[in-house]
Amino acid sequence: MGKIVSLVACDEYEEEKVFAAVKDAVDKIGGIEKFVRAGQRVAIKANLLMKAAPEKCATTHPTVVSAIGRLCKGVGATVVIVDSAGGPFTSGYMNSIYKASGLAEIAEKYGFELNENFDFVSVDNPSGVVGKKFDVLQALYDADVIINASKLKTHAFAGFTNAVKNMFGAIPGLTKVEMHGKYRDIDTFCDFLYDIHTYFGSKLCLNISDAVWGMEGEGPSNGTPRKIGAIMASSNALALDVVSVKLINANLDKMPTITKGLARGFIDDYNVEIVGENVENLVVKDFQNITPNVQKPYANFVPQCMQKFVHNIMTQRPNINHKLCRGCGKCFAHCPVKAISMVEGKDGKKVAKIDYDKCIRCFCCQELCPFGVIKIKSGMIYKIVHKGAKKRRKPQK
Repeated sequence: MGKIVSLVACDEYEEEKVFAAVKDAVDKIGGIEKFVRAGQRVAIKANLLMKAAPEKCATTHPTVVSAIGRLCKGVGATVVIVDSAGGPFTSGYMNSIYKASGLAEIAEKYGFELNENFDFVSVDNPSGVVGKKFDVLQALYDADVIINASKLKTHAFAGFTNAVKNMFGAIPGLTKVEMHGKYRDIDTFCDFLYDIHTYFGSKLCLNISDAVWGMEGEGPSNGTPRKIGAIMASSNALALDVVSVKLINANLDKMPTITKGLARGFIDDYNVEIVGENVENLVVKDFQNITPNVQKPYANFVPQCMQKFVHNIMTQRPNINHKLCRGCGKCFAHCPVKAISMVEGKDGKKVAKIDYDKCIRCFCCQELCPFGVIKIKSGMIYKIVHKGAKKRRKPQK
């Protein structure tokens, strides 16, 4: 696969500046005409994780989506904005997200469609490693072209999320919860992510990343907005993600979506060709990254009776602030392994409680908590190991 990534500096979300940056990024890899033709139906697969305003940086910014849509309409294509958020895939829920994220406004302004097709299709994927058959959004299945419009953020389970991880939203609604339960460890889950990419193949022809502002810390929903100052584009999602990891000064070898893609041949090494800006000029050296949990690396040499204790001190885990928990039950409803229950708190109100013996550390609860009361707690050994690694790490060239 080709591995050219365009990198364009863009330090604010002023609409015309973003349009110019997105156009420049796409032009540097061949122009929109290379990917989209007149009469085609283009699905812009945005990151619409949850109901959140653009300034929270949890979703793809509307100016980036509008820039992509304007380029497509400029060559005579029809544009529909598509995603399945972290919750029920219904008209009411998705329309609340379209409105909060600013996409309803830009859709009306430029004549884009907001996806109102909430059906899904069960597809066969014989070339998949773990995902031989799964459900995908009907709107993506029906599209002639998919443009993956991702957002660069930290991610408690995967370390970071951008182009590769963004396509998990092709899985409808609460079926994503089922997939987390089916593919519990990060290695298998990453295989499934690449199986999604393999299924869509050449239809998914272009990846554009909103890295003007990203999210650091406890992403992908409850972290802190952080300016990065970049727009990226590539036909290769993994190549784009390699550049993304360099921008946030994280360790490529510690990011499972990167190492899995390398192992499966989506690129052959980390030496992607970057056109445009020098990546070293845009690296955010003090970006607050997350190191993904390794799923029980000690299982082969620690006695069974000690594994619970060792697991707790060597990994991170979600931690609910019961004083602030509002008992909404969203984490309870979306836990793929039913490790969360609703119990009576000290004040008599219902609060969520995690059974860590069942918890698989997928962090869906932390990701989807609408009030940000679930934080990431690190075990003692985890803190020591990763604090030392952070001090030793240098910007990657």
